[in-house]
Amino acid sequence: MVSEEQRTAEKQNDQEAKVPKDLAKKEYTAEEKARIAKYFERLKREPIKVKNDEAGHPQLVHKTTDKALSDAKFMEALGTPDSGLQVFLLDQVIRTFRGCVSSDGINNDSLAEFVNNALALLNGIQPRDEIEGMLVVQMIAVHNLAMETMGRVMITDQTFQGREANVNYATKMLRTFTAQMEALKRYRTGGQQRVIVEHVYVTAGGQAIVGVVNRGGEGNSDKRG
Repeated sequence: MVSEEQRTAEKQNDQEAKVPKDLAKKEYTAEEKARIAKYFERLKREPIKVKNDEAGHPQLVHKTTDKALSDAKFMEALGTPDSGLQVFLLDQVIRTFRGCVSSDGINNDSLAEFVNNALALLNGIQPRDEIEGMLVVQMIAVHNLAMETMGRVMITDQTFQGREANVNYATKMLRTFTAQMEALKRYRTGGQQRVIVEHVYVTAGGQAIVGVVNRGGEGNSDKRG
């Protein structure tokens, strides 16, 4: 007589047999587990999205009904608890997305898309205060300008001078973006200087002599020995 446990096992085996081999569950490697864990860790940064209210007006919302958590989320994304400044910074950055502004004004049909793209970037970087908020908004703007200009470089049937002008402008924007990244890094670390010891020699008397010491500033190399 077949037991209930055996029937359950047979049913499960039949279901697994119908699953294609490439879709069958497998054991993850340590490297794959780490990647998946990192993915889920990033998902914890609940996104802020734009949704239209009953009157058709765009409203910023995210997955919480708790006001304190909502206020904290906006501060994390924009670097300030001031709601007016949050809207001001967000308005500044969305205007740098291609197609947002024209001679007719703001493209309201695609406004939600522009805002959601900007918020995804801001939420990923998470500026920690107003200074970082302003800098991050500038970084996104410079990135948008660089990408738009690089796209123009690839337009066919343009003059050499036109292509060269676009390349030069894009290069300036990319260099500016790199400088902004360095500025953000220095600001977040408090401008801390690194001390790098490249060579250490020990004399017969047991005293260590440093060959090159980099103190992080220009002209601060101390060569001895």
